[in-house]
Amino acid sequence: MRSIDTLHLLVYSVLLFTVPKQVCSYKILMALLLESDSVHFFYTKIARHLVEANHSVTFLTFHDSSFTHPNFVNVNIMEGEPPFKGNAFDMVDLGAAFDAFYAEVARVGTRLWENQDNKKLFENRHEFDAIITSAGVNSIVLPYAINYTGPLILIQNAGVEYFATAFSGNWLPPSVVPSILMPYDEYMSFYERCMNLLDLWNYYHGLMKSWYECESSFLENYFPGIGDISRFYGQASLTLINGHHALDNPVPLLPNQVEIGTLNAHTPEPLPQDLEEFVASSGDHGVIYFSLGSFARSSDIPARAKMEFVEAFRRLPQKIIWKYEADDLDLPPNVLTRPWLPQQDILGHPKTRVFISHCGIMGAQEAKYHGVPVLAVPIAFDQHRNAARMVRQKVAISLSWNTVTADQIVDALNILVNDTSYSERLRRTSAVLQDQKESPADRAVWWVEYVIRHGGAPHLQYPGQRLHFLQYICADVLLFLAVCTYLVYRLAKCILLYFVNLCFGKVKPLKTKIN
Repeated sequence: MRSIDTLHLLVYSVLLFTVPKQVCSYKILMALLLESDSVHFFYTKIARHLVEANHSVTFLTFHDSSFTHPNFVNVNIMEGEPPFKGNAFDMVDLGAAFDAFYAEVARVGTRLWENQDNKKLFENRHEFDAIITSAGVNSIVLPYAINYTGPLILIQNAGVEYFATAFSGNWLPPSVVPSILMPYDEYMSFYERCMNLLDLWNYYHGLMKSWYECESSFLENYFPGIGDISRFYGQASLTLINGHHALDNPVPLLPNQVEIGTLNAHTPEPLPQDLEEFVASSGDHGVIYFSLGSFARSSDIPARAKMEFVEAFRRLPQKIIWKYEADDLDLPPNVLTRPWLPQQDILGHPKTRVFISHCGIMGAQEAKYHGVPVLAVPIAFDQHRNAARMVRQKVAISLSWNTVTADQIVDALNILVNDTSYSERLRRTSAVLQDQKESPADRAVWWVEYVIRHGGAPHLQYPGQRLHFLQYICADVLLFLAVCTYLVYRLAKCILLYFVNLCFGKVKPLKTKIN
């Protein structure tokens, strides 16, 4: 009898310690509208992992979703008219690009705040345990934070970015953190540091200030008296940063600024049979993959540059896989084009030698994750910074669309293919990126759950967040000390002159006699 009781106790103990800890299911709203397709896919992946962790996610977006789950609700407010669908090569002119963005604010904002589904979500926003949005140009959705008591979570999709990081009070040193719009990496010369500081000033006090004024002015139509919309960014409990120190170089971050870089990367899957046969036919030469991602269409490449690439491909022994959206080129037999391609499955293929890319943040990360050297041809925005960083790390060669020639392309590709130091450096970087104690997805989910569990985790908030920038760098203290030092100097001088005059009589100025 005693042996039976002992057996029951043993079974009970085993069950007690093997039953998994129950995780509370949270209701989460993700509101992400003014973003590119590739960034949208990144957010969708975060939503998918939250759902797989037993949470309910309502995704307010401009896209239909192929992901279906009982706990996932996709609310597409754009009805087949997503934002930013023009020619990406027209965005080289930053002023023209922001003019286009301003027009999108009115179009997307009107769709958003007059959409009946969104109105219901807004009225019931307090039912959500957390709201997730981006720390960028997505402030059109920030009215959701009005009187909201749950945690606001930001996603910084472009990696470490100076002003998005500063919303939490973390003013990173501009001497080592390049502006998102400058073609610099973290190792800047004196001249580059000067230009970087000037660009940061212009970016914040010019472009971003006018952007927030534009959005605030528009939102006044729906929320009278809302004021400066960007102030809501300062309420964020957590910022998930699409970066990693092996990608962006180390920078000092706060406890509530968490890196989740390469969350979009995954182990490659087998290629479709026809694509695999084309790759296999390349023999020892391998393949070169050319894609401008979802940011730009290769069919929109300026005609002169397009012809230079076609001519370069004719001279190469490698097979070329090109994401190209039209059928208007006379291509050599070693080039295969498709309007869509499984990018990571190609990058992860052992025969892939080089990735020709515009160096968007997602493509740059995937190239490093899979260990593929890059021929960078940046177009606009952060792409020049990403390319400069990869060139400095000696894992890429960069060319300009304005001056590129077939000879330059062939020479660069031959170097990237034949100089094994490029792929060797990337193998080391890839090993670092894949050697983490938990996956970026698990890290993101855990931190979202953490700030919800702890009521926004106010213990993680940085006291420097309440300070003005001039207070943060002690400019007011330095000015006060300078004034005090000057006053002490003047007082000491007056006292000294008083005692000199008292002891020796008033010193009269000498008069020069003129003959």
